[in-house]
Amino acid sequence: MSATQYQDKTLTNQELSKLLDMVEVTVSCYLAEKPLPKVRLDDYPKAIAEKGACFVSLHVDGQLQGCIGTTVPKVPLVLEVMRKAWASCCQDKRFLPLQKSQVDGLEIEISVLTEPKSLDVVSESALIAYLTNNKCGLTLSDEKKAALFLPQVWEQLPSPIHFLQHLKQKAGWHPTYWPEDMTVKVFDVQKLSRKYRRM
Repeated sequence: MSATQYQDKTLTNQELSKLLDMVEVTVSCYLAEKPLPKVRLDDYPKAIAEKGACFVSLHVDGQLQGCIGTTVPKVPLVLEVMRKAWASCCQDKRFLPLQKSQVDGLEIEISVLTEPKSLDVVSESALIAYLTNNKCGLTLSDEKKAALFLPQVWEQLPSPIHFLQHLKQKAGWHPTYWPEDMTVKVFDVQKLSRKYRRM
């Protein structure tokens, strides 16, 4: 899959950097208990003022602190980044809310998603074979549950078998679970990260 957006546009590093600026502003407002600024879309490049899907990840001393996002573009990307940055600070149920004492070790990351594509695989072994040569983002879902891993997770779980096992664990499924109605979607991201510079 190519690193294209929903509108088949590749974001520049400058545009991704502006999205990281929005993450920093949002995190700063959260920690200072201040209201978020009003966003004028005319102040931003067209590519990030259009609807987009993203994930915002926070790491403290190299460990994940929060990661919230969406795969469906519903609002302008820069606004979605603001919403997900705030959510990553305090709404990821896996972690306690971000604290001021953590900012020295805080790193922020933005991942802008391509449109997820359905992957027609006949079995789990067929998916493992596909993932052996395609280190992409992955979503698994059945009628009741769903789970997603960004492509960055491959850095911690380079084995397709372990990648799938952990993704199923995230969804709350047994490691051998593979129903006939399992839906598989793959996607790519454009990402950029840096050390948090505010406060």
